[in-house]
Formats: sequence, C-alpha cells, structure tokens
Amino acid sequence: MLLQARLSVASTALPNRAPAGRCLSSVPRVCPGCQRLTPQLRPARPVVSLQAVPVAKAASAASAGPEAVAISKWQKGSAHKVRRVLDTIRGRSYEEALMILEYSPWRACELITKTLVSAASNAKHNHGMSKVKLYVSEAYADEAMRFKRLSFRAMGRAYRIAKPNTHLTIKVKERNEA
Repeated sequence: MLLQARLSVASTALPNRAPAGRCLSSVPRVCPGCQRLTPQLRPARPVVSLQAVPVAKAASAASAGPEAVAISKWQKGSAHKVRRVLDTIRGRSYEEALMILEYSPWRACELITKTLVSAASNAKHNHGMSKVKLYVSEAYADEAMRFKRLSFRAMGRAYRIAKPNTHLTIKVKERNEA
C-alpha cells in the first residue's frame, strides 16, 4: 500500500516527458525527461609516489656492476605463496638466504633454493663473481597460465579446478665492500 502510494505520487510529480534520446540534464539527480540517473563527476585523486628512493640514485645503483639471473618457468604453485618466501630473502646475502630457505617450513622454499643456487652458479661461471660476496638484488614471482582440470561430481555435474603455476626470477649481484 505504502509503495503504491509513493509510486503514484512520484508519477504525478513528474512534468511532461522530454523526447526520447539523450538526457541533457546536468543536475546529479533523476532527470524528469528520461527518468535515469545522470553521471556525477568525482574530484581527481592525488598521485601518490610509491618509490622511496630518488630516481637518480636508483638508476646509478642498478647500473653498478653485472648481475646474474636465474629464471624458473612453469613451476607448480601459487605466485602469492612464492612471493611470501621471496620477501624474506630479498636483499640478503647468498649464504644467509640459503640458511633461511633451508629452515623455512614452506613448500616453495625448495623451488626458490634451486633457482638461487642456479643464479649463484651463473654468477660464478659467466661473470667470475665470488659466491661469498653475492646478495639477492631482485627476486620476484609472476603468475603463469593456470592449468584447467575437471573434477566430476554428483548428479552429472563437473567442477572446474584451476592449478596455479609460477614464473620465478632471481637476480644476484656482488656486494661492494666500500
């Protein structure tokens, strides 16, 4: 009853309809001509810089010496869970990172250990770096394509299962003892 009364009041309060087409009302309310909401403009958000290091300093640090890279592609596991482990070793020395990975309880540690050892071997073989002076300069995990599988369920249904995969990249550099 109350709803019907409101609808009848609303329909009688509207003036004659405007011709069909685009709404020309600039007021942010229901347009009497087409009975649609008109868009509102929001104020622009301020731009926030996420880098704490000045650009000139970051560019000079990135070009200071060669780096060795190891990439593991199509590894089984979620990139989110691999990143959790990578955050603990990023910026640490090679030996310290190996100790952390050896005693961490996560399944991704084995994959990261193999990739880190490969990066250190690349540094020694390709660039002649000492493994004692190495540190993890960059470490990141990207999501790879998920493998889709079907799981057959009751009453003829089939559920889709997505198996996540990861591309893992670890870069090591020689630490300057200055």
